[in-house]
Amino acid sequence: MTSRRYRLQSTNTFAAVIVRNDDRKLLSRLGHDHVVRAQEFTSTVALDSEHPETLRFALDFPVHQLVVDDADDRARVGLDGSVSQRDRDATRQNMLAKGQLHADRFGTIGFRVDGAHIDDDGDWILESSLNIHQRRFEFEFPVSVTLSPNLCVDGRIELTHDDLGLTPYKAPMGTLRNREELVFVVEIDAAPL
Repeated sequence: MTSRRYRLQSTNTFAAVIVRNDDRKLLSRLGHDHVVRAQEFTSTVALDSEHPETLRFALDFPVHQLVVDDADDRARVGLDGSVSQRDRDATRQNMLAKGQLHADRFGTIGFRVDGAHIDDDGDWILESSLNIHQRRFEFEFPVSVTLSPNLCVDGRIELTHDDLGLTPYKAPMGTLRNREELVFVVEIDAAPL
C-alpha cells in the first residue's frame, strides 16, 4: 500500500482527558470528576499501513480553547451527571491558573506521534509525546486503527500528573483535590485527502 494522507480536524476528532476527584479527601463531596476536551486544531497525517514506523503527525491544542465538563463530553466518556455553569467556570479558572496549566505563559499543549509499531494483538502502539510547559514527555499509546477508507483511531491511556511534570489541583489545606491519575481519550475519524 502506498502512503495516504488524511486530515484530522477538531470537528471529527475527540481528544480529551478525564480528571478524577480524590474521594478520600475531607471535602471531596464538594468536588466532581471532570472531562477536558481539546478543540480548534487541524493536522495532516501521512500513513502507510504496511510501514507504521513512518507515521508522523502533530496536534497543537490552544489551552484557552479547552472545554471543561460539557454535558455531551461527560456522557461520551461515561461520567455521570451534569455540572453547573458556575462550577464549570470555577474549574476552568483553576485549570488555567499559574499552578496548573499556566495558560497565560504556555498557550498550547502539543501532542506528537513519531512512529508506531503493531503488537501481537494487532493494536498499534504510537510513539507519542505531550509538550506541556515547554517540556516534552514521551510515552507509548496503544490504540486500535482501522482504514475503511477513513482513518479511524480509538484509544485510552492512563498517565499521571507526575508523568507530565504536573501537580494535581488541590484546594487550600488539601481538603479537596484531584487524583494523581489522568485518563487520555482519543477518537479520530479522518477522511482521506
